[in-house]
Amino acid sequence: VEVNRQGVSGIFSPIIERNTTVPVSRVETYSTMHPEQDSITVNVYQGENHKVKNNILVESFDVPLKKTGAYQSIDIRFSYDINGLLEVDVLLEDGSVKSRVINHSPVTLSAQQIEESRTRLSALKIYPRDMLINRTFKAKLEELWARALGDEREEIGRVITDFDAALQSNDMARVDKVRRRASVYLAIETS
Repeated sequence: VEVNRQGVSGIFSPIIERNTTVPVSRVETYSTMHPEQDSITVNVYQGENHKVKNNILVESFDVPLKKTGAYQSIDIRFSYDINGLLEVDVLLEDGSVKSRVINHSPVTLSAQQIEESRTRLSALKIYPRDMLINRTFKAKLEELWARALGDEREEIGRVITDFDAALQSNDMARVDKVRRRASVYLAIETS
């Protein structure tokens, strides 16, 4: 996705990085450039260069925004499967979702194959923070923190901060890694 950072345009913001195991679904949060912005353009690129001009433009589409007089957060989720099907979901602050399906399969997929791929991808579109295992683990961490004192409480607080950061990243592999590491360290049962 192409983004502007500190007034510099044309910066590449990878959502699904190379060598990621597929199927995969990842989301990143972006914000509008100014409070009265009435649309965003989502440019989808393939490549690894920091500058978008050196990557391959795959698709571009506009998403209208409601003028709110404030900056708006936008979640952009990419879900990709082994068949070359890419779903791009743009979640706006008002809860509406604009979706685009991009088919880059090297072979022609039937309507049924596309629908089956989309069904499999939809199962991946769960935020880690909403998964029962993570909600339960977070509750256990908060319970431990409430019972602890002094240095132990401080250490558990750091674990909670790390886990919250992992949840915010929406990277399930990172969440699992932090949860496993914290479980061993704190001797918490995670299942």
